[in-house]
Amino acid sequence: MSRVLFLLLPALVLPAPAAAIPRAVEVASGIFVLRGVPDEETCAAIKKQHITHVVDFRRDGEPSLNCESEASRLQDMGVQYLRYAVTKAPPAGDFEFLREFLRDLPSGSKVLLHCSDGNRAAAMICPWLVLDKGMPLEKAMRMAKDAGLQLPDTENAVRKYLTGKTQI
Repeated sequence: MSRVLFLLLPALVLPAPAAAIPRAVEVASGIFVLRGVPDEETCAAIKKQHITHVVDFRRDGEPSLNCESEASRLQDMGVQYLRYAVTKAPPAGDFEFLREFLRDLPSGSKVLLHCSDGNRAAAMICPWLVLDKGMPLEKAMRMAKDAGLQLPDTENAVRKYLTGKTQI
């Protein structure tokens, strides 16, 4: 009996599915948060996944900022690029902006959100997941941390905004 189990054991170990977009977490159907800036591999995946919009949360002066090049590359692929600079502790208006942006997208749109390291992009999506998609707060926060949320100031800004909107 143990011999049969031993022979079947390798069949039970399945490889994890490859991420649809490298270094990104799909937080909701068609909504991705990227840890970092799109590179060639990411751009190929953006095209393959039929991403329609990319939102860049980087601020002026960040070392990785070259939004003209990124915008041009994405527009050549038929992807709409939007830069919306966000601080490490976003104010309520920034969360409102993204929630409205996502609500107003045409049906079938797919979005990739990014900043330099995923921290702000992951934070920005949390209120939408909780308030607009009905995801429990702690599940949304775990997902955001998996996607790159790492700074306490950023997490506190998310929680402060959500506390003002709901009884958590």
